[in-house]
Amino acid sequence: MAEGEPDRQGDVPPPGSHVSVAGPGWVRARLRRVLQQVRLVPSGDGALDWKSPAALNMGAAAVRSLSRSVWGLFVPTVLPVVGYGVYSLLQTTAAVLSQIAILGTPQTLLRQPGRKLPIAGLFLHSLLIACIVLPVFLLRSTVGGWYDVLVAAMAVTLIAYGILAARAKAVNAFAGVFRAEAVGALALLLGWGVLLFTQHWRGTHDAGYTTVAALEIGATLVVVLSLVLPQSTKITRPEVRLAGTAAVLPSVYSVGILVLLDLLVFRRLEMYFLELSPDGLQGVAVFGLGAQFAGLFLLFPTAMLEAAMPALATSFASTWHEFDARFNANRQTYRRVFAVVVVTSVLGPPLLVRFVFTHYAPWTWYIMAFAAIRVVCGYAGVYSSALYVVRRERWMYLPALLGALVALGSNSLLTVRWGLRGAVLAFALTQATVTIAALLAFRGATPSMRRDAGGPTSGLA
Repeated sequence: MAEGEPDRQGDVPPPGSHVSVAGPGWVRARLRRVLQQVRLVPSGDGALDWKSPAALNMGAAAVRSLSRSVWGLFVPTVLPVVGYGVYSLLQTTAAVLSQIAILGTPQTLLRQPGRKLPIAGLFLHSLLIACIVLPVFLLRSTVGGWYDVLVAAMAVTLIAYGILAARAKAVNAFAGVFRAEAVGALALLLGWGVLLFTQHWRGTHDAGYTTVAALEIGATLVVVLSLVLPQSTKITRPEVRLAGTAAVLPSVYSVGILVLLDLLVFRRLEMYFLELSPDGLQGVAVFGLGAQFAGLFLLFPTAMLEAAMPALATSFASTWHEFDARFNANRQTYRRVFAVVVVTSVLGPPLLVRFVFTHYAPWTWYIMAFAAIRVVCGYAGVYSSALYVVRRERWMYLPALLGALVALGSNSLLTVRWGLRGAVLAFALTQATVTIAALLAFRGATPSMRRDAGGPTSGLA
């Protein structure tokens, strides 16, 4: 949480005051008391600063998580199982393409807060990479129709969103990000209503994957516009330039190597092997739903780490003692939240399948396994994000490489032959390998971090 003066608007109104118990101050105070009772925030003055970057970023994550959760739960109910499998492939391919194109641009922006980096140049650089890589994905595609166009459109909007959201957070415009996510949530809700109305008008209960994907792209575009147009998040003139892009690219590519390896480990690689397995597109749909649950559960913890990155970078540029204290405080809060998320990842999927996704009932335990494995192993994010901040991302090369090798080998041997049964085992082996190796990498990097903290190599430039 942000340091400084406590948020007095969140204090409980004293007896005899003229403040209405139904006012916003009373609501904030009650919420703070609940969070303290479950030990998600410390007690005492300044326990919860509602205008701090962490609070605003977690609020934005909560809005995004809620809207994406509703959308993610809604889509499988309007698409047939095979149709959802195609949609999952489309969504995954667009995400992979955007990640390859964007490389380490968001992390570079977040660990250099306050600097006027060439946003236009970085965006153009990402588009050029996307144009080079896109034909590779299109050659592999066997779906046809509007699939290729939708992949390209979704990838471009995700690239714009990733860069603009990271840029806004780097300049401390967390309130603007919160507002943009709220507008995007309303756009998704509107798209949901339009789809339901269309189904009712046509008298059909199934929709096409093209309609669902187009609505999702439109909602992301609304968020992008909400980050570009308002004054608080508007890109300044010094940032609309190409000059200086080359100077930033070493950092982008340094983190980008990890991004490329990460794609093999975390970006649903199993889908492509499941497509070739005996379970086919049904297996893809089952894994896609489990991965969807895991991604939604991890949105909130990820937002906590993201909000802490600029302040963590500043503390590392000061002294090791200040960095170590801030990191330990962040980790303690993260653990409390993460424990709740882990329990949710185990109990949530079976309940959702039982009452919402009833046609996925035969694969309930597969879905729960995929979601829980990914969430549990996501704990390593608190250490890998710290390594990114202090420019020690090279320590993550070996864990990511090991994970990529295990992913390729285990999926080739297990998933292609045994379908979902093999995919669960391959997924667990891959995630566990990366998690254990990341923890060891952080311990290995600690001596050099202690030595360089506060020195000339720890600056934000």
